Amino acid sequence: MLLDAFLALLDIWVLVAAVFGIVVGIVIGAIPGLGPTMAIALLIPVTFSMAPIPAITLLLGVYQGAIFGGSISAILLNVPGTPSSAATAIDGYAMARKGQGGKALRIALYASVFGNIFSCLALMMLAQPLASMALSFGPAEMTTLLLFALAVIILFGGGAKLDAAIMVLIGICAGIIGLDPIAGTPRFTFNNFALENGFQLIPVLVGLFAMSEVFLQLFNRPKASAGAQEVPELLPTKVGLAEMWRMRTTMFLSSVIGTFIGILPGIGSTVPAFMSYSLARSRSRSRDPSSFGKGAAEGVAAPEAANNAVTGGALIPTLALGIPGDAVTAVILGAFMLQGLAPGPFLFRDYGVEVYAIFEALLLSSIPCIIFGLLLFRVAVHVIRIPPRHLFPAITILALLGAFSVNNSMVDVWVMLGAGIVGFLLRRSGFPLPPLLIGLILGKSLEQSLRQALLTSGGSLEIFVASPIAAGFLVTIALCVIAAAVFHLRTRNKSEKSATGNV
Repeated sequence: MLLDAFLALLDIWVLVAAVFGIVVGIVIGAIPGLGPTMAIALLIPVTFSMAPIPAITLLLGVYQGAIFGGSISAILLNVPGTPSSAATAIDGYAMARKGQGGKALRIALYASVFGNIFSCLALMMLAQPLASMALSFGPAEMTTLLLFALAVIILFGGGAKLDAAIMVLIGICAGIIGLDPIAGTPRFTFNNFALENGFQLIPVLVGLFAMSEVFLQLFNRPKASAGAQEVPELLPTKVGLAEMWRMRTTMFLSSVIGTFIGILPGIGSTVPAFMSYSLARSRSRSRDPSSFGKGAAEGVAAPEAANNAVTGGALIPTLALGIPGDAVTAVILGAFMLQGLAPGPFLFRDYGVEVYAIFEALLLSSIPCIIFGLLLFRVAVHVIRIPPRHLFPAITILALLGAFSVNNSMVDVWVMLGAGIVGFLLRRSGFPLPPLLIGLILGKSLEQSLRQALLTSGGSLEIFVASPIAAGFLVTIALCVIAAAVFHLRTRNKSEKSATGNV
């Protein structure tokens, strides 16, 4: 299957898609305020007429390039292009102020490629065994698995847990609009035939992440600035193999952290980036405790290896179980579905060659990522000077055309605009959007599995404890709740003691 998949890559359009995706991703990631989620959501309509392998390769190239691209503005301007690049800015910007911006960018690029290769190999080794195991899941096991995924999103996704729970419930409620999966009767459609299939995922994605950002820029008054922020000069610098080899342990541990935290739904790449940075700093205490925060090379390599390793880790539950690991993979899941490759346990059985070709394309994309990453350093210096608000008229046009092109229906355009307004209001109020999106995707599957399990057991809840797998997931959920509660109490006690000490 691996050989057949490699032969499927011998298509010029796969190479074109990979290069185009990486270039677009690096540029988009370098512009603060934009990001991979918005870019992929806008490009999905472009892939409608493409074959599955180049289409998904294009979107994954954007994902891969944007995560690295966020480090460019983080290092040169101390303004993270993506949230996960905030950890990179700590030492990267310090290096740039010393005239080592080019060196910091090269370290970030090489560490990003290392993390991507590591996570791709983990993806190729773990995704199919996990999917094979999931083939034995019945309705009860699938219900508890989905509940576990939603519990992880709420408890460990960062931010207020109540806000995340509210967003998940709103997403689930929005996901059940349409035909009843058991009885086949319409629900909450207001006699509108177009809503019988529920909300189309792509218009909702474009509205939540693209149009909501447009509305935010429209209603936020631009801040007066004294002038354009100065970008440090990129002096000619090189990073040798010996220097990267000295950081091999740091990059390896950071890649492990990024990959396996990326597998957990809803956490994203920011948490592993800061975890790996903290680990690298703690490991350096015996050697040079004062270097971190002042331009340490390992302070750039660690978070970049971690946040790029999340790309492969987050795809493992997305493809094997149909459970997206973060907002970006939720968008990619929608792209797979539009290409007829429904993520889940049957994906590898029915479309093994296509899936492994996509894996190999993601792995081989590291080569053009290095080439164009090095070539785009100086171009990115000019790109990051572009105010994001100047790009939003074009984004609005792409969003309208993309929503309409899904079904050639104005209903999808109104859904997209409605989702944009909802996303704008939620973001202005401080609510997170990824839990809502994941709840929307998993809501219908959760309802269907739950009702099938209850129909099988005649309405008895014992079916959820009779299965060892289902009971194990329930116990794991209980342990997660306890762990989150203990962590919350400890954090509150520390803050109270700190406040008392200050008084």
